[in-house]
Amino acid sequence: MNIKRAIACIVAGMMGAGIAAAEWTSPHPLQWERKAPAALIPFPQKVEWGKEKLPIPGREQWKLVYGFAKPEKGKDKRVQTAWEGLMNDLPAGKKKSEAPVTCTLKQADGQDIHGEGYRLTVGSDGVTIEAAETAGFFNGLQTLRQLVAGGKNLRYCQIVDWPAFAVRGFHEDCGRNFQSIESLKRQLDIASRLKVNYFHWHLTDNPGWHVQCKAYPQLNDARHRTRDLHDTYSYDQIRELIAFARDRNITIIPELDMPGHSQYFVKAFGFAMHTEEGMKVLEDLIREFCKEIPAEDCPIFHIGADEIKVPNAKEFVSRMSNLLLSLGRTPMQWGGPRDLPVGEHSISQRWGEGGEMVDRSLKPETIQCRTIDSSMGYTNLFDPAMLVRRWFFMRPCGVGKGDEQKMGVLICNWPDMRVDDKSSIPLHSAQWPGLCAMAERAWIGGDGDGDGLASDMPAPDTEAAQAFMLFEKRMAALRKTIFKEEHFPYWSEHARKWTIIGPVQEEQRDEVRARVLAGKLDGLETRSAYGANIYFRTKPSTGYLGLFPRSKRGSCVWAVMEYTSKDGGKEPFMIGFDAPARSSRRYSGVPEAGEWSQCGTKIWVNGREFKNPQRYKLAGKNRYERDTWFAPANEDPLTDEEVWWAHKPTMVPLKKGKNTIIIEQPYTGDFQSWGVSFIPVQK
Repeated sequence: MNIKRAIACIVAGMMGAGIAAAEWTSPHPLQWERKAPAALIPFPQKVEWGKEKLPIPGREQWKLVYGFAKPEKGKDKRVQTAWEGLMNDLPAGKKKSEAPVTCTLKQADGQDIHGEGYRLTVGSDGVTIEAAETAGFFNGLQTLRQLVAGGKNLRYCQIVDWPAFAVRGFHEDCGRNFQSIESLKRQLDIASRLKVNYFHWHLTDNPGWHVQCKAYPQLNDARHRTRDLHDTYSYDQIRELIAFARDRNITIIPELDMPGHSQYFVKAFGFAMHTEEGMKVLEDLIREFCKEIPAEDCPIFHIGADEIKVPNAKEFVSRMSNLLLSLGRTPMQWGGPRDLPVGEHSISQRWGEGGEMVDRSLKPETIQCRTIDSSMGYTNLFDPAMLVRRWFFMRPCGVGKGDEQKMGVLICNWPDMRVDDKSSIPLHSAQWPGLCAMAERAWIGGDGDGDGLASDMPAPDTEAAQAFMLFEKRMAALRKTIFKEEHFPYWSEHARKWTIIGPVQEEQRDEVRARVLAGKLDGLETRSAYGANIYFRTKPSTGYLGLFPRSKRGSCVWAVMEYTSKDGGKEPFMIGFDAPARSSRRYSGVPEAGEWSQCGTKIWVNGREFKNPQRYKLAGKNRYERDTWFAPANEDPLTDEEVWWAHKPTMVPLKKGKNTIIIEQPYTGDFQSWGVSFIPVQK
């Protein structure tokens, strides 16, 4: 670590920014990525790139060969699904000039390939994928699919690959906002291409029980629901989705949340879940579900048990988990400090918010049972940049690779508010960029200590910054393939450098503003910051992350950047100054006409104030300084106007050559996600 960086780390630590003490290092040489002929997410554990190339023909010129003694292994539906996906990506139209390509599946020999691992070789004989298990063949074919999307040729290579963590999953809350089976199928298909292998399906919550119920049909009565009144997943649909997921190497973890998050239950029965009558009903519900859905289809059963205190907590957990064990299931529970105690034989799903989350990975010494990590933040909490940074730099379960206790991660999406247009969920919560970062880290692992880097991006010449920029390039490439028909609200940071002035108190604001606009920074407290998204202090629910987490209401900061325009004229930027929580709507609201926020944000371009040219139907409205979980506002659907990354880019007037951008950003309260997003949109 050089002296400048060391001093910066010490200063940041004194300010509470939480910068990691050690330099973050990539788990693989970055040169492997720079030489890669295609965008691979997750990136492989080991790779050797050759110089020669194999022309990629149309789909008619490809042949799949099973090169081992038991061909039925290769004919597993997972292999067929992955192969069909690859063929669908290739153009049709047979040409005699195209040389055929043979893809041979072979049983791996030796000790280096096992479980979900594989060895993929591209050479003069075509493509060979070696694996010990069907999951390995599936993963190898997904990598081949990404390689094929890289252009007209396949570069000779050998890839030896395996996951660092056994669990790499994502979660959708369909208890608060019902999503159709077709929508979930699409999400599962996309996730499988990133080697995601678990789907946590939250099926019930306060608005309703959305699972078919034969024993107690009143649970499906619209009178006992507050949202999606007539939407219920039949057992046939649940089995259909499970089979669809299994064909894509994904295991579904169903969650029937109990004894909390159950207002519908009290409406339907007149008593609470934790009562003796309630527990008997729940036991019937569990037996019915497990009778309809065999253990081999859903070996893990999630009972929720979060955010509630009941007098018989240990008895409740014991009864539910023991019943599941008797039915051949592994129980799973939420494992936060406000949840019921995790059962002796249960998997703990760790999560956190506020002081529970702060800005550090789980401490491995606190993991005393089988654990899945969901502590690095939900997709509905952060804006896209912070979400991607946190998951990219994290260490699942606080370690570089998993074991029997440190099982892996689940990235969760909790759009608690009512959503009318369900297709907006991935846009408002940046689901796909977040999933890319999770899939990368959970697959490749790595011991790099990057806990503080999400809040304070490293300088461009560091390995951490270069690794992150390479990852951004890979995501940008996949927008054109895997995500070409999806909402993907993410724009690269481009290693922008800012000079940050402040924070200063309100009584000093006019004086400091005048000095900043005049370029007279001598004697002012300044520091450098990097990236197109700068975080000063995020909300309490996110742990007060940022450069100045101890700042008080009334503080103000200026961010100054030199931006070079090649041609001048109006150029597109994504600009934002607050991120509404998609769970509780807490944020500063829609700007007034001509303004950038309801917090007094100002922008100057080359010395002239630049007013917001966007116009809003909700101008000056929807400021929520407190959480709205149980308030009427949570039933009022979020609009694109409230989410800056759902807007069209703002055209900023620039001159040819260097331009000076100055942004003044006041801090008006802890409901505000205090920071700056000023992102040039590259073609």
